[in-house]
Amino acid sequence: MSKIKKRKLRWEASESSQVVGYKLYWSEGGEVGYDSQYVRLGKVTEIILPDDVEAFTPGDGPIAFGITAYDELGNESDMTTFVAPYQFSVPQAPVDLWVETLEDYYVSAPPRGESEEKETGARVENLRPVKLRKPAREKAHSQSDT
Repeated sequence: MSKIKKRKLRWEASESSQVVGYKLYWSEGGEVGYDSQYVRLGKVTEIILPDDVEAFTPGDGPIAFGITAYDELGNESDMTTFVAPYQFSVPQAPVDLWVETLEDYYVSAPPRGESEEKETGARVENLRPVKLRKPAREKAHSQSDT
């Protein structure tokens, strides 16, 4: 399951006393209008996308939003619009994850300047990995060195 960054969409409330709610319209890659996809929101002035709008299924491009106020008879105000410069889509996942065995070995040692903390049980904290080095080979002595 992918993870989409949430966005808060906010607007100022209509000053009209007959408003009973708002409609959010949206359109991908084009103009938003009264014939675009929409959802009735009730009398709120902000939502979190995509969480608060189940019907909102974002695609791969920029999205145009529109908000209108409506009254109890269904009459709607003029639409206030906004084009989102970001995308609500996720990148393709990486593939072929694997683990390889290496010839290097690591041991745990306390961080520099700290003494080792001993605890009971198998857990020891404040450790850092340290790479073991192979011992240097001693130089072979030739007969001319003696």
